[in-house]
Parts: sequence; C-alpha cells; structure tokens
Amino acid sequence: MDELIRKRQNPTHQMTEKGRAIEEESFRIVDEEAGPHGFSELEWPIVRRMIHATADFEYKTLTRFSPQAVEAGLEALKQGARILVDARMIACGLNPERLALFGNEVVELLAHPEVVARAQATGGTRAEAAVAYAEEKGLLEGAIVGVGNAPTFLLALARAVERGARPALVLGMPVGFVNVVEAKRALMALPVPWIVTEGRKGGSTLVVAALHALLRLAADGGVDTSRAHRR
Repeated sequence: MDELIRKRQNPTHQMTEKGRAIEEESFRIVDEEAGPHGFSELEWPIVRRMIHATADFEYKTLTRFSPQAVEAGLEALKQGARILVDARMIACGLNPERLALFGNEVVELLAHPEVVARAQATGGTRAEAAVAYAEEKGLLEGAIVGVGNAPTFLLALARAVERGARPALVLGMPVGFVNVVEAKRALMALPVPWIVTEGRKGGSTLVVAALHALLRLAADGGVDTSRAHRR
C-alpha cells in the first residue's frame, strides 16, 4: 500500500490506477517480447521505454551506453542540471511536473535571436549556431544534452567537447541520412558519458522517452519499480 501511495504522489508514474495498469502491462509485454538482453538494471528501463514509445524492438540492438552513463545522468538530474535540446519537439514532449521534481530547466536555443543572427551571418545551420552560443555562455557545462533531430548539432557539440566543454550526459539520437552515422561515431569517441542509437534511426521521441526514463529512475532512487521488471 505504501508503494501505491508513493506512485500516486510521484509524477514520473501514471496519475490514475488505470493509467498505471496500462503502462505496467505495456512494460510487461516489452520485457516478454524483447527476451534476454545484456543491459544493466539501470540501462534496460531506458531502452524499454524507448521501445515502448516507438513499438520498435530494433532499439534493443541499436542502443549503446558508455560506462556509467546512466549513473552520470541520474546524478546530474538530481543536482538540478539544465537539459539542453536541439529541437522544440523535445522541449514540448517533456512533462513539466516531472521536470519540477529536481528543478531541471529545459533550454532550446534554435529560435534565440542571437542564434538566428549567427546562422544567417555564417551560412551555417541554426543547430551549429545554437551549440556555439551555448558554449560561449557556459550552458554546456554539467548539462544533459538531448539531440534527436540535427546531426549538425551533435557534430558541433563534439567539437565543443574536444575544446574542453564537459556536459554531464549526451543523448545522441539524431535521425536522418546526412552525417548522422558520422556524428554518432564522433560522440562515442569522446570522453563524456553518452547514450546513442547507432545508425540512421533516432528522433526526438526517443530523447523524450530516455529522459522520462531517467527522471523516473532518479525519482525512484535508481531502482526499476515496475511490476513487469519484478516478475
């Protein structure tokens, strides 16, 4: 009963009993159909939610974690780290009540006047200009960076890290055809924690799913509390 009350009060869980039952059953189905895997107890809840969000079991084989990536993300969230994203879709998809648990601010810069002006002046993409602006303002330091749309954002971020920027965690999940694979490989060679979807597949939906999974783990003390996991 205490666990049920806690879940009702915890915004990372569904608000109603019926909603929780549907989510738990969805997770159970994913666990059953996914079968054995090599992910850790902290990694699997993230991959499972990504599969849950897309109904695509290929993410079981495409998702990669650097050592201690989840732990780094959880610690950053609990310390109130900002979440810097490459697309408004990610910002819109994140639940405000869940973000409020630890006071995590979501920052999306593509429409910022200085970013737009920089892109127009240089002829580059707004994504590249957004990373340059974030680096200059110190917004990358200790941040969780979510990239679900623009490989140019991820490539620019990789160059910023090579210059010394140190985000707490990078979710490298852009989708597309041009420079997508190269951008993800560049990230995986860097000395920062990362979670990546290999190949061309990815998207803002996956970043939102991964962040919600991280927020739930952080709120639950780093433990997968779903009934599906315990069965």
